[in-house]
Amino acid sequence: MRWKLLPVLAVMMVALAQCAPAAPATPTAPPQITIVHWQHHHEARKPVVDELIQKFQAKHPNVTIKFESIPYEQYFDKLLTALASKTGPDVFQIPMEMAEQLIRAGALAPVPENVMTPQQIEAAFIPAAVQRFKADGKYYGLPTDVQTLILFINVDLLKECGGDPNKPPATWEELKEQARRCTKRDAQGNIVQAGLDTRYRWAVFTQAMYSFIDGPVVDAAACKVNYASPQGIAAWKLVAELMTGPEAVDSPKFLTGQRKFEQGKAVFYINHPVTRGRLEREAKNINWIVAPPPVPAGKKPVTPLHVWAYVVNKDAKNPEWAWRWVQFLTSKEAQIQWFRKAGDLPSLKELLSDPSLVTDEKYRIALESMTYSRPVEQVGQTEVDNIQSELWEKIVIQGAGVETAVREAAAKEEQVVKKILGCP
Repeated sequence: MRWKLLPVLAVMMVALAQCAPAAPATPTAPPQITIVHWQHHHEARKPVVDELIQKFQAKHPNVTIKFESIPYEQYFDKLLTALASKTGPDVFQIPMEMAEQLIRAGALAPVPENVMTPQQIEAAFIPAAVQRFKADGKYYGLPTDVQTLILFINVDLLKECGGDPNKPPATWEELKEQARRCTKRDAQGNIVQAGLDTRYRWAVFTQAMYSFIDGPVVDAAACKVNYASPQGIAAWKLVAELMTGPEAVDSPKFLTGQRKFEQGKAVFYINHPVTRGRLEREAKNINWIVAPPPVPAGKKPVTPLHVWAYVVNKDAKNPEWAWRWVQFLTSKEAQIQWFRKAGDLPSLKELLSDPSLVTDEKYRIALESMTYSRPVEQVGQTEVDNIQSELWEKIVIQGAGVETAVREAAAKEEQVVKKILGCP
C-alpha cells in the first residue's frame, strides 16, 4: 500500500530533466498500437485492470495494452530507472507526493485537449483529487486510486474483550483504551494478540497528524513543514503511547511483516477503504466492520485524502492513445468497477452521491469519509518517506525523546520541500 522508496529520486530527477464528460469523437487507431502500462501490484486492483483491458481492447481492437503489475517494493526503483533511461512505460501510476517533481522534471505529457480539456477535468473530478496534478493551466494526471482512512474492527475479538461493535471508538483516547484492553500477552509479556495492527505505520501517524493539526501539515506556499508544532508533537506522543511501554497495543516483533488483522490476530486496524477488497477475498472467516477513523476528543471527523493518478510518459510513442486509455480507466463505468471490486473511492463528483453504490454499511462509511477528508500535503517521496519512517523507528524502537525527534525530522523534511519546490 504505502511506499518506502529507495533513495534514488533526486538522482533520477537530474536525469529526467535532460471520464466523465463526453470527449471528442475517438479517432480510428492505426494498426498495431501497443500501450505499456505499469503500476504497483495490489491484489484487489490487478483483476480490475485485467477486466478493463479486455473491455478497452474489445472496443479498440487495434490497440494492445501490455500490463505489468510490479511488486510494490520494486516499483519505484524500476520506474525511475526506466524513465531516466527513456525505456519507461507509456502509462504508469504515481502518488500525489511525486506530482511536482515529475512535472517539473519534464517527465510527463499533459492531457491533450482533444481527450479532455482542463475545464472538463475540473467539471468532472473532485478538486482535491486533481489539484496537485495541475501546472501552468494543464493537467498531468487523472485519479482513480482515491483513498481516505477508515477503522477496521474485528467484531468477535472486540466482543471478547468487552467492547461494543455498535459503539466503536470515535476518539484516539477511546481507541487507545479499548486496544489496550484487547491486547493479549503470553507469560513472558510478549504480545500474542494486538489491540491495533500498526504494520501500516503510515496510516497510523498520518491519521494522527492530520487529525491533531488544524492548519497545514505541510504548507507548500510557504515551504514550511508544521508537524513540529505543539499539535504535531501531541500526535507523535500518541504514537509513542500506542507502541511503547508495558501498555503498548502492538509490537514490531509481533508477527513481523505479516497481516495481523487478516489472520484474526488484531482487533483494530487503520487502513484505506480499498482494504475491503482483500478482506472480502482472503479473510472470509473474520466478522469485520468499519467505522470512521479516530480523532482527538472534541473534534469533528477528519481523514487524510490520498491520491494516486495515472500519468503518461512524455516519451510515449502514442501519447494521445495512452491518454485515451487513462481516460477509460477513470471513466464512470470504470470507477464503479474500481469501487465495487477493488474498494477504491470514486473521484468523479457525480458518483459521490450515487445511491447505487451504497449497498451496505461498509460502503456507506467509505463513501461518507470523502465528505470529511483533507488532502495529504506531503511534498516529495523517497527522502520524505525515509525521514518519516526513521522518525517512527526512533520513537518506537530506539525510545528517543518525542519532541527532539519530531523537531529534527520536520527540519529535515522542510529542507527536502525547499529543494523540490525551489524555495530560497
